Amino acid sequence: MKKVLCALLLMFSANAFANDAGCGLGSLAISRNSKLMQLFAVTTNATLFTQVFGITSGTSGCTASGIVMNDKEVQYFVEVNQEELSREMAQGHGEKLFTLAQMKGCWKESSQKAFGSFAQDSYSRILPTANTTAVELVKNLNAEMSSQKELGQLCHGS
Repeated sequence: MKKVLCALLLMFSANAFANDAGCGLGSLAISRNSKLMQLFAVTTNATLFTQVFGITSGTSGCTASGIVMNDKEVQYFVEVNQEELSREMAQGHGEKLFTLAQMKGCWKESSQKAFGSFAQDSYSRILPTANTTAVELVKNLNAEMSSQKELGQLCHGS
């Protein structure tokens, strides 16, 4: 029981020192940003599990900008730009391809060029047919990227 109490106290105190309780019911109800009030906000979030619910549902001030949302953003970008993106992937460079590289976590110019070379080399596996859908393209891209350790090190969050 003492270990659980200590773990909860450490968890609450770590969040309280950040001066922000994050999202959840506690953060909505208690907006004053003092350490004591943020401690109450964190306690409310933790005891009622509203932060967990908010993060999974995108409510209570929680935004869905994590991995799942990133996948949806990539999917939407590919759907809108598939024709140009396909051409640029075959060439290994281009504005849309480098934007996709950034969405996959390739922030540096060198990593974007590596992403372009990877896309060009993997073109036949990422876009196996002319009728490849955007969903298939993203699925194939993710599968190919998962086998590329060096590219994974260059591009975080992919």
